[in-house]
Amino acid sequence: MSIFDLLKNPALLDLIKDQRLKEVVTRREVRVSEDYFHREFVSRAMDEEIQELSMRFLDGYGEISGKVKKRLLPFSVPFSARFRVERVDFNPRDKRIYLKMEEVKPIDVEWVTRRIVEKIPFLAYDDGIIACDLTQVPRLAEFFGYHVKGIRVCDFLTIKELLFREGELIGRLGICL
Repeated sequence: MSIFDLLKNPALLDLIKDQRLKEVVTRREVRVSEDYFHREFVSRAMDEEIQELSMRFLDGYGEISGKVKKRLLPFSVPFSARFRVERVDFNPRDKRIYLKMEEVKPIDVEWVTRRIVEKIPFLAYDDGIIACDLTQVPRLAEFFGYHVKGIRVCDFLTIKELLFREGELIGRLGICL
């Protein structure tokens, strides 16, 4: 039995379904598409006040846009915000990604950001920074708890670099032995 047979996990395979596990391990790179984020994040955040929400990944940053409808206004107000990776804490105890909100247009309406973030249980917002606890993301939580002969596989992985590229988020993995 090879190491690749031991590492097969439905949660990981579903996340990286357009790649083969051997390529991820040998290239040490995970690519996650915009479509995955739309299914997992954007669809959960929409309601009667936040409409037409969309997310795009471009070179070096991500962008979220939509419209806000308040009862006192007869029309919807469009908004957009850029975000970039502030830092990544990925070690055996903590697995979080911090995103910095930038260029919020037309005005910085913090309640819109809070409202979107509060609808997603594994996100938190404080002072322009969105924290994503990867261990609470439903599909990733199963992977992070995966054991091979009593050893958690994710304890030997780290994210060396996290990049936004056109249409995808790329994570460069490191192996800690």
